Amino acid sequence: MVNCKNCGAPLSLEEAVCPHCGTPNPEAIEHLKKLQELNESFKQTKFEVADEVKKSKKGYGVLIILAIVLLANLALIPFHSASYEIAEKVIASKMSKAQITEKLDSLLQQGEYADFYIFTNKFSLSYRDYAKYNEVSYLAEMYSRLIDTVTDYYYGKDLYMDPLVRASQVIRDFKEECARYAKRDSYPEMKVYINDIEKQFDLYAKTYLKLTDEDLNGAAQMSESDILIRINERLNDEE
Repeated sequence: MVNCKNCGAPLSLEEAVCPHCGTPNPEAIEHLKKLQELNESFKQTKFEVADEVKKSKKGYGVLIILAIVLLANLALIPFHSASYEIAEKVIASKMSKAQITEKLDSLLQQGEYADFYIFTNKFSLSYRDYAKYNEVSYLAEMYSRLIDTVTDYYYGKDLYMDPLVRASQVIRDFKEECARYAKRDSYPEMKVYINDIEKQFDLYAKTYLKLTDEDLNGAAQMSESDILIRINERLNDEE
C-alpha cells in the first residue's frame, strides 16, 4: 500500500492512477511493468518446457518444476516492488542538490516534461529547496495526466471513470493554472518552459482530442461538462 503523491489517498499497487485526483501512481506502473515482464518470461519458459515435454517421457517432472518456479516468482513480486522503491530512495539520498538540479535542467532543455514530472515525483523534491521548478512541475504533472487519459481512451481502458471526463478535468485545470501563472512574477528562466509546456499540451489536445485553438483558449472559463461536450463534438466530427 502506498499513498498518492498529490492528495495523499491510500493506493494499492494495482491502481495505476489515483481514483480521487487522477494522479499517476509510479509505484503501480512499475509494479505492473514487472508483472508484465514476469508474465512474458513465464510464457517463454512454458513454451520451452512444452517443447521438452513432447520430446521426453519425463515431462511430468519438468512441469512440476515449472510450477514451483512460477509460484516462487509470484511470491517474490511484493519483495521486488519494495526493493525497487527502497533502491530509488537510496539513489535519491545520494544525489547532491547540484546533481538533481543538473538533471532537472537537462530534462527541461530537452522538452521532456513527462519525464521531468516523473523525476520530481519519484524523488519527492522539497518545494522549498527547488522552488523555481514548482510551477513547471505542476504543469508537467497535468501534461502527463493528459497523456495518460488519452492513452486510456484510445486503448479502451476504463480506470474508475470515463477517460474523456478525466481529460476535460485536466484541460480545465491546466488552462486555469496557465492563466494564473501569466499574471504572476514567475522565475524568468522558467517562463520559457511554462510557455513551451502549454504549447505541447495544446498540440497534444488538438492532435488526439481534435480540439481547436478556440476551444483551448476558452477552456479556463468553461465548465468541465462544456469541455467534455466540445471533445465529443470534435471527435464525432472527425468520424
